[in-house]
Amino acid sequence: MDNKTYEEDFKLIRSAIEGAKNPMNQLGGFFKSYAIVNMITVVLYLIISLYQGFVREMYIGRMICFVYLAYYIFRMYKEEKSNTNHYYQAMLYIYGSVVIVIPVILWIAGIIGSFTLNNEASQAGKMLEMLMNLQVFSAIILLSVSFLIVSFVRDNKIYAVCAIGNLVVYLIAFAIDQELSIGNIVIHYQDLYYYVMLIIGYMILAKCIRKE
Repeated sequence: MDNKTYEEDFKLIRSAIEGAKNPMNQLGGFFKSYAIVNMITVVLYLIISLYQGFVREMYIGRMICFVYLAYYIFRMYKEEKSNTNHYYQAMLYIYGSVVIVIPVILWIAGIIGSFTLNNEASQAGKMLEMLMNLQVFSAIILLSVSFLIVSFVRDNKIYAVCAIGNLVVYLIAFAIDQELSIGNIVIHYQDLYYYVMLIIGYMILAKCIRKE
């Protein structure tokens, strides 16, 4: 009885998502834009690490990318707020929370941390590090959710396997917590995986979700 109910629920979700063909195309466009923005961020990070400069330029570049993504999501929501597909609206809320809300919280926390006293600096630093880890983990979860969405839309279980694999690989890399050093660039394996997947993963999803 329970298995039958779960199957009916999955079918309902899938039919609702499939019924929103145009919104799914828009979501595919967002996936592509998100991948490109992450690619730009990685390039800026590499430039700073290699040449020990351009910090101001990177900050401006990241702000421009953030504003663009915020505008993209807001436009999607504005165009589809009258859409009766509640699953799609819920997806927009989730993407907005991870892509917009959490970075804003980090930005505010960073500003507050810069005004803390010396004896409070270590606590503020730990809190900021925790928030940054939360942002990365939330982005990995969101990527897995995106794989599940494509799995429903395309009725292909391979994407569901990718969703689980994505989360497992990140958790393993996080547990190992080793660093990779190349010249002036020092990066944790979990962060390297995070950047690679946010580019390649969303590029793949952008292509697959709009595939006829």
